[in-house]
Amino acid sequence: ERDVKCHNMVAAELTMKICDKIAAREPFAVYILLPMWMEGIPDAAATQGLLYWQRVTIEAMYQKVHEALQSRMANSPDHGLKVSDYLNFYCLGTRETSEGSQATGVPTTEDEKLLAKTRRHQIYIHSKMMIVDDEVCLIGTANINQRSLDGCRDSEIMMTSWQPDHLASEKSIAHGDIHAYRLHIWA
Repeated sequence: ERDVKCHNMVAAELTMKICDKIAAREPFAVYILLPMWMEGIPDAAATQGLLYWQRVTIEAMYQKVHEALQSRMANSPDHGLKVSDYLNFYCLGTRETSEGSQATGVPTTEDEKLLAKTRRHQIYIHSKMMIVDDEVCLIGTANINQRSLDGCRDSEIMMTSWQPDHLASEKSIAHGDIHAYRLHIWA
């Protein structure tokens, strides 16, 4: 339908990892946070292109995970598994009350009127982090998009932590500082 210009495989790698864990009957979850509203002019071709590829990527990930779950449930006593047991997309937002509103003046544009009615506001997250199996932690500035991961366009920085002495084994999950960090930030 459209030529794909993205060469990074982050979404595909995450999806393959999920499918491998499903087949191995191991617990695993991926949580992806997306902005509530895309930056840019909503009707602009560039914004619509980003929204299109975001939707297509989410649908492809969902479909592959669904197929892996169907295969597992067809060949085992496991039933009732859902894609959301493994893959979740969220946008963070807050809702203000009219008493707690910081709005000034009377809304004039359609966007301002809608915002005044719904009182929903995006929680903007700029930091990026990935924790994999409590064994590897990546924290940096790169977005999971072609512009950030291209290597020739945006300047990005990344910190990776790996503790080879605290990896998961057949008898135990990883119990190093990365595991403790994940527990702390999700508390």
